[in-house]
Amino acid sequence: MKLKELLKFLPNEAEVTFEIAEETYPIGILAKNILLIYPRAAEYEVTLIDAGISMCEGKDIPALCIEVSNGN
Repeated sequence: MKLKELLKFLPNEAEVTFEIAEETYPIGILAKNILLIYPRAAEYEVTLIDAGISMCEGKDIPALCIEVSNGN
């Protein structure tokens, strides 16, 4: 699946950890800003989607990690 296809399913305000394999370090970013900052990544293949829940001050916080690769 291409990143642009995956982002259609995520809320714009979803906070994700995003990484382009072998190009960038993981960063925390809003889903709506990924293609603004990394427009070339739209056509990259999603290689990892990892979901979980973390806790902060007794509240459950959804966590989502997305990794993509340009195939090189």
